[in-house]
Amino acid sequence: MNTKDNWLTTATILDEPRRELWGKVFPGAKVPIKSILTCKVNVPGHSNADAYMLDLDAITDEQREGLIAVISTRFSIPIDEVRRDLRQGVPILAEGVSVSTRDQGMFFSMIDFNPSDDVNDEDIFIDHFEDYG
Repeated sequence: MNTKDNWLTTATILDEPRRELWGKVFPGAKVPIKSILTCKVNVPGHSNADAYMLDLDAITDEQREGLIAVISTRFSIPIDEVRRDLRQGVPILAEGVSVSTRDQGMFFSMIDFNPSDDVNDEDIFIDHFEDYG
């Protein structure tokens, strides 16, 4: 789980125009995201696009205000409207983005693996890696 002091799950914007925009608020255009899994969003110019959701709980008040200003300027939306609607979430388009996580809890929760009680660890290991022969 991300905190304001420690981001475990992040996206780094790589394509230059978006990198420059996000870099105004987040150094290196690296932002905290809620999950390494994408969701579908409809945003101006992109319908049904894959995106990561910015983790708004992990950013500082200063970053939040900077984000509001950037969104307001970029999309010509009044600051008060952006501030009001921010709670709906901020998508980060997946295209041109690199993601990473150091959140072991998130990683292991994504593994769909529930062995029965009569299977020992060695059998699990062998069965798992035979698939990658």
